[in-house]
Amino acid sequence: MANLEVKSQMSPLQLAIVVIVMVIGIHSDTLVRVIKDAGSAAWLSLLLGGGLFCGAALVMVKLGDLFPGLTVVEYLPLLWGKWLGAAVIFLFTVIFVIHTSFMLQGFSRVIAFFMFDRTPFEVLEAGLLAVCVYCALQDWGTILRVVQLVFFTAVPAALGFIGLSMVSFHYINILPLWPQHIQGVGYGVWHSWQEYFGYEVLLMLLPLVYRGKSRMSLVLAGSFAFLSVFFVFVTSLVIGTFTVEGVINLPYPLVSAIRSADLPGTYLERLDTYYLLFWIQIQFAMFAVILYILAQVPTRYFGYADHRPWVLALTPLLFIGGDALHSSRLYIMAAQSSNLLGMAFSLGIIPASYGLAWWRRRGGNGANG
Repeated sequence: MANLEVKSQMSPLQLAIVVIVMVIGIHSDTLVRVIKDAGSAAWLSLLLGGGLFCGAALVMVKLGDLFPGLTVVEYLPLLWGKWLGAAVIFLFTVIFVIHTSFMLQGFSRVIAFFMFDRTPFEVLEAGLLAVCVYCALQDWGTILRVVQLVFFTAVPAALGFIGLSMVSFHYINILPLWPQHIQGVGYGVWHSWQEYFGYEVLLMLLPLVYRGKSRMSLVLAGSFAFLSVFFVFVTSLVIGTFTVEGVINLPYPLVSAIRSADLPGTYLERLDTYYLLFWIQIQFAMFAVILYILAQVPTRYFGYADHRPWVLALTPLLFIGGDALHSSRLYIMAAQSSNLLGMAFSLGIIPASYGLAWWRRRGGNGANG
């Protein structure tokens, strides 16, 4: 049984919960992108993407096992050398900054569209970051408990409201299930990275995990299986509600599907408002963890003892980045850039790093050789 007084460690199951909360706060824009690529076969792209990124996550775990007690920021310079290692760490940070800015702008657009249409985006972004900063300034044990609270309260409630929108589902709209254009499925897999973004926090959190009797690989595979099924369900739901063409022409298909749900004999209306109240909590937990992870990068790299000054220093950068993406052109460019860099990092640099570390260990030179 986990010791609730331990503030610097967590179990593999708790790490899986963190990964799920990081990933499950889906972004409507990225969902539309995958459906635009693969059409009614978007479910296949998301399943393949889930398997692909689960494999990348397992490689991250294997790489971390070769450097027990160290984060990616601490062992990359040992593996690649001072300057090349610093460049990879910088790339890791840039990916998080760009995609977090993209998600922050997307968050403000969704909330403004459905809840506060007269509120400037800047106010919504600053309000979210303010509460996230307060959480990110705490120790990891406190942040972990906040994430778990959100997982066991807000996530089930949000899933429940998504499920209620099944009343508007039409099976005929999702046919044919088999892909008509294999190339489109491949593009969908490429863009599905934006749906699964967040699992990269493993690289910073693995040293905090005590293994016990749980198999890390099995627990992580289970979390990715859950996420893949969830994304397939949501994709099938919005296509079944609006058709592929309808989804492509809608800015926020999932929330629109929830809004369109009509429950006969009940007094509940505008279910999207209730859903968004819980979705905001998931976003809060996700951004708080991101802020903590980003602050830990320079803290670990430069050898500081306290991550809190870096939280305060990085928050204005994220606010400026999110606010700067008002332009649709910059907004799309940020999504494309983070997607390219994220795929290169997860499927290129991390496997190459593991291969190099494994080769050095096998050659008897040691990780520092």
